Amino acid sequence: MSFKENVLPKLTQGVVKFSENKYVRVICYGMMAIMPISLVGSLAMILAGFPFIPAPVRAVCTLGTQIASNLITVYAVIALSSVMAKECKQDAVASVIMAVACFFILTPIRSFEKIQAIELSYLGSKGMFVGIIVSMLSARFYAFLMDKRIFIRMPEAVPRGVAKTFEAIVPGFILLSAALVLNTLFRLTPFGNMHDIVYTFLQRPLQNLGSSIWSAVLLMFLAELLWFFGIHGSLVTSSILTALFATQAYANMEAVSSGAQPEFILNMFFMDSFKGPRALALATLLLLYCRSARLKAVGRVAIFPSVFGITEPMKFGIPMVLNPWLLIPMTLSAVISILIAWGATLIGFLPIVSLNISKQMPPIIQGFMAAGWQGAVIQVIQYVVIVLLYIPFLRQVDRIELATESAEKQAGSGA
Repeated sequence: MSFKENVLPKLTQGVVKFSENKYVRVICYGMMAIMPISLVGSLAMILAGFPFIPAPVRAVCTLGTQIASNLITVYAVIALSSVMAKECKQDAVASVIMAVACFFILTPIRSFEKIQAIELSYLGSKGMFVGIIVSMLSARFYAFLMDKRIFIRMPEAVPRGVAKTFEAIVPGFILLSAALVLNTLFRLTPFGNMHDIVYTFLQRPLQNLGSSIWSAVLLMFLAELLWFFGIHGSLVTSSILTALFATQAYANMEAVSSGAQPEFILNMFFMDSFKGPRALALATLLLLYCRSARLKAVGRVAIFPSVFGITEPMKFGIPMVLNPWLLIPMTLSAVISILIAWGATLIGFLPIVSLNISKQMPPIIQGFMAAGWQGAVIQVIQYVVIVLLYIPFLRQVDRIELATESAEKQAGSGA
């Protein structure tokens, strides 16, 4: 009782406060907004890999993948600044324009003989952290200037659309001037630009942390542990997953689209595809293994959503939330699944994942699309392991439910 009354409310309050932080929400929803781009790029990469595809079609598909992966930071800047503007209740169009302009000011322009151009690496995965930082700070500072009414005020007779254009002039001048000053200061450093500084001191260390299997395991465990307390763990950990594993995912996609070999085993696409068919495994057990009428009813309701990775009917129907009998399989199933897929990749059985496959894709199909027939085999193995992990714990839950149902029937017949 003391845990539920004292510890749990404080834990919930702290986690909710973190998940509702403005910058955490912006990263979470902003990066979710660019998922369709990477999904389309991944689909184009799959089509380009078929041997019977004509060369012109393969060239078009390769171009689609390159446009998705090599410019991913530009899309992130647009998405994140737009979400930040909405969080701050400011004009999204003006915020996006300012953020994109600031990003390009801070991105070095190289001279290639008589041509001046921006290296694609700065617009792809390598520039991701600069894009995140610049987009959020520029949109937030623009909102601050507008909130403080540091803009040209037009007479009320002027149409609102025209007035908004003039209102953006002063904040835009301040923002772009600040970006130009920062660009000058960064050029005076040994690195020569903001991108290389951020990549050296922030992005590369985080990539090294993201290359650790223990980071992946900890985040998988934490997400499910939060779910045990009734908190949407995936939403809480998504911004951390993005920071640690997103750049590796897009780097792999860039490598494959350019004809090179992917490098990073642990990446966001890998994590999304090989967390294991946990929902389907548990729903199958409820439907076919459990004898309790109530648990079977939960299984009937949950079986179809579970095919698409939806666990809420079971989380709150069994319930799994605050159910001590299910804490171990609930928190370890994703961990074990990731370890299985990681080990299979290390030994060379499972190809390194470089495709973004929707998390709602049914198991086996998802594994096949992400990593060929080997991916499908791994998901079958994960399914079997998860079923075996849940059986001893679910057996006890089933016994308790059967005893409860039997007592209720006896009480009803006695009345």
